[in-house]
Amino acid sequence: MTEALSRRAALGHAAAVAGLGLLTATSRAHAQRSIKEDLPVVRALLAAERDAVATHDALAGVLAAAPATDALFAFRGLLEALLSRFRQQHAEHAERLVDALVQQRGTDDVGAGTARLPEDFAPCLQNALDLLTNLEKACALTCTQAQTALRLDANGGLAASLGAVASQRFVVLNLLARGLATPPAATENQPADALASLVAAWVPRTLAISLDDGAGLDDETGLPFYDVTR
Repeated sequence: MTEALSRRAALGHAAAVAGLGLLTATSRAHAQRSIKEDLPVVRALLAAERDAVATHDALAGVLAAAPATDALFAFRGLLEALLSRFRQQHAEHAERLVDALVQQRGTDDVGAGTARLPEDFAPCLQNALDLLTNLEKACALTCTQAQTALRLDANGGLAASLGAVASQRFVVLNLLARGLATPPAATENQPADALASLVAAWVPRTLAISLDDGAGLDDETGLPFYDVTR
């Protein structure tokens, strides 16, 4: 190899290394911009989940104070079991969002949640059920809208997973609220504790898609597809 060719090869190698460094720096800057733009959206999702938890806590008092004359009193235990189950899921969703903030060096500064009960809310079991239905519809829409704004795939995947579960909860509550599905007779006049395992099967996963240590609906071991060949 001549000296000129050797020098040309060395310069080419140096240029390639420099280009790789520039590409890496550009990718890093792009990722940092994406994180900066995503953080407010993640915080908004966190605020919505904490508001949901606070709303569930407020409605727990409404359910507990329901008189025996309430039209849905026989199913109060079922509603309490659903309330407890769904509150737990909202709390777990909030934890996931806090983890995402921490991993992206964001701050959890959204504060405690606020119960979203209208000032003129009329306390009865039907209204409590309707309010929960409205809440889950809003949560599902919030997560869906967030997906269009989030830039990082990991954040978009988390929003999608949480939103899919909110949609499941909305469907369950809406069917009950509209009278399109009738609770099993065995649930009448039963305490919430006795119905915990039943309602856990109605929305079985906190996540729609498995993330890290959390199993989703895609967990074939825990939730296999039905065998339709028999």
